[in-house]
Order: sequence, then C-alpha cells, then structure tokens
Amino acid sequence: MTVPSCRTYTLHYPVSALRREGRFRRFRLEHLREENGSFVCAEGEIKAYTLPSSATDIFCAGDRVFAYVKSTQTGKFLDTNVSYPSGGSMHNLTALVEAEGTTRYFAIGDTYFHYFANTANSIVTFSPTPSTSALALHHERLFGAVGTRVYYTKPLDFRGWENYGEHDAGYFDLLPGAGEVVDIISMRDRVYFLRRYGITRLTGYCDIYNFQQEAMPFGMGEILSRAAVIGETAYFFTSRGLCRFDGTKAEQAAGASDEEISLSADLRMGTLDHMQAAASVTMTDGVKAVYVYDPVQERGRFIRRTFDRCAFGPYIYTMHGGSVYRLTGKALPSAGGCKLVAEMALSDLGEGEKRLEAVYISGSGSFTVSAAGEDGLSSSASAKAGEWTRFPTAVRGENISLTVSFSQTAACIDGIGLRVRREDRI
Repeated sequence: MTVPSCRTYTLHYPVSALRREGRFRRFRLEHLREENGSFVCAEGEIKAYTLPSSATDIFCAGDRVFAYVKSTQTGKFLDTNVSYPSGGSMHNLTALVEAEGTTRYFAIGDTYFHYFANTANSIVTFSPTPSTSALALHHERLFGAVGTRVYYTKPLDFRGWENYGEHDAGYFDLLPGAGEVVDIISMRDRVYFLRRYGITRLTGYCDIYNFQQEAMPFGMGEILSRAAVIGETAYFFTSRGLCRFDGTKAEQAAGASDEEISLSADLRMGTLDHMQAAASVTMTDGVKAVYVYDPVQERGRFIRRTFDRCAFGPYIYTMHGGSVYRLTGKALPSAGGCKLVAEMALSDLGEGEKRLEAVYISGSGSFTVSAAGEDGLSSSASAKAGEWTRFPTAVRGENISLTVSFSQTAACIDGIGLRVRREDRI
C-alpha cells in the first residue's frame, strides 16, 4: 500500500529578483521596462521629423539626427535642413568637438569620408579614405581604419590625415589573424580595435614610437556589430550573443536575455543616452524589434515597434512611413501587448513530482497567465493583480515556462508569487 505525501511551497519574487539567475534559467521582457521597481508598458512614439523624399537611412551624432538621401546622394540635418553632398552608401556619422570648441561631423561610407561643420560651405573630402568603419579620438589624435590598416591624424588636427611624418599623420598595419576592423573605441586610456575575430589593444601616446599593439584574449566567436561604450565598458554582439568587454576580458553580458535575437540578421548597435546599450534587431520569428540592455540592472528587454531603420542618441529614433519618430512615454505596440516570459527550475524543492498550481501577480491591472511543463501540456487563466489565480490544471515538471501578458497601458507588475505542490510516494 502506498500513502501519498505532499508539501506546498509559496514562493514570492519581487521585480528585482526576476532575472536570469538562480531559479530562473531564462527570462525575457517583451515591450516591458523596469521603472521604480515595477515592470510597466514600454515606450510609445511621437513624430519628430518629416523625412526628405527618397531618404533611406538615419543616423544620430550627439543630439542631432541626420538623414541619408540615396537618390541625390546627399545627407541632411533634420533640425536645420542643411544638406551636404555625399557618396555611395553611408555607414556612420560621428560628432567630435575640436580644440577651439567647434563641433565637426564625419560621414563615413564605402568610398568616401567627409568632414563638415554645421554650414553647407565647410566640407572636406579625404582621398584615400582613412576609415570605412568608425573613428576614435585618443590623446589628441583621431584614429580610423580601412580593413586592417590604421590611419591617424597629427595631434589636434582632425583634418591632418595626409601629411605623413614622424610627428604628423601616419598609418600602420594591425597584427595579423583577427580580420578587418569592425569598430574603434577609446576606453581606459587605450584604443581598442574590435576586429572580425578578436580585439587589438593600442597603447598610443603623442610619440608614434611609443605605439604598442597587443592582442587581447578573446573567445567569443565572430564580432557582428559596433560597440556601445558605457563608462569604461563596451558592449557589442558576437556570434555568441551580447558581449561585455572591460578592457582586459570579453564575456557574455549577464542577464542579456538575447536568445530570441537572430544573429544572422543585420544588427545596428548604439549607445542610448550614455547609459544603456541599444540595437535594432530581428527576432528569430522574423519580427523586428528594438533591444535595450541596462548594465546597472543587468537586464535586456525588447521594444516592439515598426521601423525600417533605427538611430540611437539621447533618444531612440525610428524611421518608417516617410517620417522619423522618437520613442517616449508608455504605449502599446500596434499589434500585441506586453509580455514577461520566464523558465523556472523547481528541482531544488526536493525529490518528487512538482506541480505549479497557482500564480499571484503583485501590481495593478488584469493579465493572462499561462504555464507549460516538460511534458508539453499547458494551462492558462485570466488573472487580476492582488489575487491568487489557480490554473484549471496544475502544470507538472522540474522545469516550467511561465508567461504573463497584458494589453493595458496602465497595468504594472511589482512581483510574482508561485504556489507549487510537491508530491512524493512513500
């Protein structure tokens, strides 16, 4: 004769504990963001600019938004409507402040490199092109790269690329083996060249004879995007997902929740308000989304918005339908709503069959909760904040997937409670 024995566990997790660690093996926020200790609806959008006809891309440089017009091969600042001649496809726009305080802009393309101020009659075109990827200002010199060759200006002269000499401009070739340069960053008193399959550190002072190269330890696969530099740490995508680089080692970013990102699709990376890493990504289901990673909270999240192109600066800008939009405030996406997805491990509750019986949502609003077990069976229920919601059928398994979703702008989640029953046979 067998006698059933059971025990019920009541587990509570505030928002701060809902992350990919401990009990939670996987965690994803879809159109949700953390605000004052709660998960709330993510950003909506407001129209910021009307695009010129045939505009195909947008870029941010500081707080300025720049549109590239393919049909006329021109670029235009959208706040002043000042246009500049340009070349073929445009890759990047960088803003740097010169010694006298003037902000200069560098437009980088495949076969051209333009330097201009905020007036239409101040344009310099460099040939040969000293960079096709990015720029970095370090110890009064500007560094660019074409393939594996690095070019640098003379000190305090952003236009001094071509007068080569011991104390002027110059160039050198990077150590072999790591491939072409993807991005250049100045960080921790060094210049770092992010290359296709590795990172080269340059120690460079005013005297070129003190330039030293060093290959950094790197085991993260192929580098797929430019970097977002936040403080003294760089974040970028590799074939293993979002990477964190602190100047000495590269590792996967904690809490990135990037498993749903298709790494074979185009990734555009940038820094959002100097505080977060942001990227325009394609999900594995083919839908585009904006991805934001917060290094302080160690949490990644997705914003569901329609866009053709994105640019990142003080705000997130999206381009679609002939206009540029700025993301701000709270608003639901045009299709779908807000969703939290967590995969939980229950094995630490001891031996015996585990059953998730009920869920408690702290916060405000109405929700749909669903759970699925390892046997593929699932159960769903409608829930209200502040009440225990019992599933019609308890969900069994050592590992359980839980989804909480809502379609109310004002709803929020402060925490989640779980009621788990463990059954034994003695």
